[in-house]
Amino acid sequence: MPVQDWFATWFNSPYYHTLYKDRDLQEAEAFVNKLVSHLALPHGARALDLACGKGRHSLHLRKKGFEVIGLDLSGESIAEAKLEERDGLEFFEHDMRSLYWHEYFDLVVNLFTSFGYFHNKQDDQQTISSVADALKTNGLFVLDFMNTTKVKANLVTHEEKTIDNIRFEITRAVENGVIIKRIHVIDGDVELDFEEKVDALELSDFEVYLSTAGLELVSTFGNYELEPFNPQTSNRLIIVAQKITR
Repeated sequence: MPVQDWFATWFNSPYYHTLYKDRDLQEAEAFVNKLVSHLALPHGARALDLACGKGRHSLHLRKKGFEVIGLDLSGESIAEAKLEERDGLEFFEHDMRSLYWHEYFDLVVNLFTSFGYFHNKQDDQQTISSVADALKTNGLFVLDFMNTTKVKANLVTHEEKTIDNIRFEITRAVENGVIIKRIHVIDGDVELDFEEKVDALELSDFEVYLSTAGLELVSTFGNYELEPFNPQTSNRLIIVAQKITR
């Protein structure tokens, strides 16, 4: 992975895991329970957790009866996820833009804004098309993204927090259609700078990617309770799409 890709550096940093340590397993479990109940897939269905991080969603998908594979670019995250490997649950370090499998999975999930990093429509499309190829006919794709309309309207431009005696100075801005979070880390005598850059994609952008890949939009939700999506008020944009035959 080229060194200029911000996510390759930031996601492998221990400071990333410190900043987002409040992403707890209970939240992941509650969301997976809601999602699995809604999707009504059979016991033993094959699921791919794409950009799985440390595997918190993968773990609960396995507990719900799925055969689960988790992929993530971060070697640090995958090393930790592998500690939870068991029968029916495997983790691999891999780039989401090209997948090994063809018509293999019943479900692919991409959760917690793990898309829009490439700033390149071709890479975005390649990712969605790879997902489509990896899905069986009628298989489902669930993509959980931020609601960029609300994020832009309520952007917190400056924030400071201290976690485990590490100070994080965070600034946010929207530049050329990209939501940028700049993170200045102060850890004793060590000072480091990182960035998160996520394309401000809207539902209409995803609709084009999905259609081009042969995926049909089934439903949209606005939060982890699976309530209806509203561009002005929803915290999330959760998309459910299905692989269709042509």
